[in-house]
Amino acid sequence: MTIKKLKGGSFKTLDLNFKLLENIPFNNPTPIQRKTLPDILDGKSLMVIARTGSGKTLCYLIPAIERALEGKNSLILLPTKELVIQVKGLYKKLTKKLKHEGKIDIMTLKSDFDASIYNFCAVDEFDRILEEPSLNEHFEKISEKLNCQKIYLSATLPNDPIDMKMIMIETKIPETITHSFYYVPSDCKEAALLNLIDKNKRTIIFTATRYSVDLIVAVLEKYNYESKGIYSSMDDEARRSHFNMFIQKQINFLVVTDVAARGLDIPELDVAFSYDLSDDKTFVHRVGRIRGMGESINLVTYSDVFHFFNIRETHFPNMEIGKIPQNLLDQYNLIEFSNLRATALRGYNKCLEFRSKVVIPSEIKDEIKKINIHSKYCKNDTLAEKIKEMWIQKSNKSKPVKEKVDLSKKFHDQFYIPRTKTDKITYETSFGIKRKDQ
Repeated sequence: MTIKKLKGGSFKTLDLNFKLLENIPFNNPTPIQRKTLPDILDGKSLMVIARTGSGKTLCYLIPAIERALEGKNSLILLPTKELVIQVKGLYKKLTKKLKHEGKIDIMTLKSDFDASIYNFCAVDEFDRILEEPSLNEHFEKISEKLNCQKIYLSATLPNDPIDMKMIMIETKIPETITHSFYYVPSDCKEAALLNLIDKNKRTIIFTATRYSVDLIVAVLEKYNYESKGIYSSMDDEARRSHFNMFIQKQINFLVVTDVAARGLDIPELDVAFSYDLSDDKTFVHRVGRIRGMGESINLVTYSDVFHFFNIRETHFPNMEIGKIPQNLLDQYNLIEFSNLRATALRGYNKCLEFRSKVVIPSEIKDEIKKINIHSKYCKNDTLAEKIKEMWIQKSNKSKPVKEKVDLSKKFHDQFYIPRTKTDKITYETSFGIKRKDQ
């Protein structure tokens, strides 16, 4: 069966089952669907790379359902249980009033199954599976037993080469998103968060560890921000409940770890807030969840600066990074969270051990010293902040070498008795006017 290439038309040109076509909630395919669906329906194995939110899920669900209508079995492997729930939800919508003889199994990599019975296999969030040792180990065991058409989908290009045809849509970050980066002391991150968030905007706050999730949820609760947290080791029922509360707009803030958040389909997100700044690839995943005119807010500490400069070099060559005035951070009394903060810091330091060690170049260190108050706060910059900035800049400059001055020849008062006729007497009157006597 040869499928005509989609040149921008509707799904009708793919010769899909009539009822399946009716159940597809869109009239026209996205660019990645247009490029991949003809080849996948023709039975070709592909590596598909496109940003989060580009419509990759339909790239494998539509072919899987078509295979099931032919009596063939399909396997869809996903990294998290939340993503399994979401994909199953979309699968049910696509197969409404549609009966098929073949099986479509949607599960996590750690599930038990007989790989030999499948004719089609799709692996979503493939880059994450390669990056996480436990998931990668499971995937290697499974892939050896899979002898069928394979579709691997990812938001970023894997580090290791893949031996199959690759179709890639440029993973460019949408220009409709505004980005801001704030350089803050590590012990002021919660205060910076409170200063920057808006109660009326639907916000996901990304952290590196579950301990930071607990800390942020507690801080937000004190200041009457309704929020819930999600991390991978959380009870399944709690994770599902917290996620549904956010989807149903019962809360406006969801605090997540990157591990738990990958693949979650979150509509109408206004802000992606990076409490812990990530590497370039994870950053693309985070901001890819924002739809339309959204905002990306990022906190940068000294341990994150290398990530910031990498992100700036790759995506935003002229991006500003600035400080938040200290008086705005000092207005929050967070001393009661000292224990939670200490636990979160230990967890984050443990996380840093798994990162490859980075030596910050001297030119970056010099640039860090030049970071001023962010332009957003220039009008709010107090006199104390200006004096502090001037003092810091002055102390960073090399001090000039002072010339030795013979004090015996400079500024004598009115009681000075000259030794020779050539000596000059310089003194000041009570009115501060200099006079000279010969």
